[in-house]
Amino acid sequence: MTQKLPVSRRHFNMALGAALAMPLAARAQAFPSKPIRILVPFAAGGPTDLMARAVGKSMSASMGQPVIIENKPGGGGVIAMGEVARGPADGYTLAFPSILAVTNPALMANYPFDTLRDFAPLTVVGYIPHALVVRPDFPAKDLPALVAMAKANPGSVNYGSSGNGTSAHLGAALFAQRADIKVTHVPYRGAAPAVQDLLGGQIQFMFLDMSSALAQIKTGKLRALAVAPARRFSGLPDVPTVAEQGYPGFDVHGWYGLFARSGTPAPVMQTLYAEVKKALASAEIRDLFENYGIEAGGMTPGDYTELVRKDLALWKRTVDQLQITLQ
Repeated sequence: MTQKLPVSRRHFNMALGAALAMPLAARAQAFPSKPIRILVPFAAGGPTDLMARAVGKSMSASMGQPVIIENKPGGGGVIAMGEVARGPADGYTLAFPSILAVTNPALMANYPFDTLRDFAPLTVVGYIPHALVVRPDFPAKDLPALVAMAKANPGSVNYGSSGNGTSAHLGAALFAQRADIKVTHVPYRGAAPAVQDLLGGQIQFMFLDMSSALAQIKTGKLRALAVAPARRFSGLPDVPTVAEQGYPGFDVHGWYGLFARSGTPAPVMQTLYAEVKKALASAEIRDLFENYGIEAGGMTPGDYTELVRKDLALWKRTVDQLQITLQ
């Protein structure tokens, strides 16, 4: 018996080492082992909700765990983002904000988060480009003509938006600055009443997100003079960009992406990213998105982090220069 003790001790030490190592490996391999929550900072029924539910359904089927979509509107996204920021860094709770994740830090004096410190950008799920739209009988037939009209009548041209501080507002304000025109901003509570006044002549143009604009442009209810991103929108290939019409470098893009809590383990981030990317590659989701004027995303977490960094700087600079506030 005494001769077997060293062997038993060696086996015991090996078993102990394996037992200590297994939980970490098991946790990495088991993710996800419980439901994943995606917090949408908007009410149900909008384009963000649609994207979240489509991607969540695909992820759930692939990973074998429920992906629960929870709508948590209010506070300019602070409520949903705050729940992720205060939660564990385990990848089980994700936030799905729009570009407000990079505009609100510039617009809100007491914004409670540092976007790149408190969150880990995962990927862009979808892009919803904006179009600069006018009523069908508006006399300006292209962007240079609109600018000429505004310069000939300073202050007489009004533009609408779906609200103060929205991407539509900021995009139009940035365009007005680049074009050196004096135009008046008229904010509305949503896109629908703004479009109604656009058709009624109370405002002359607006930047409208493609999920609201595409069907109306295709049916002739609205006319698009330009699209705001750096490249043309595939759904309206004949509509030139703002940059193409005399404003090189103009690139206003509305993105909607997922954020995890900062410190989420890299293997978990990679698993989540792979699942979202797989969902976005499916023909079902691409067709659904296309019908709503949404371009599928899928950039890597590293590229998304750089996009967030770039846009934080862009909108801070824009808001400061134009002295835009949420009031």
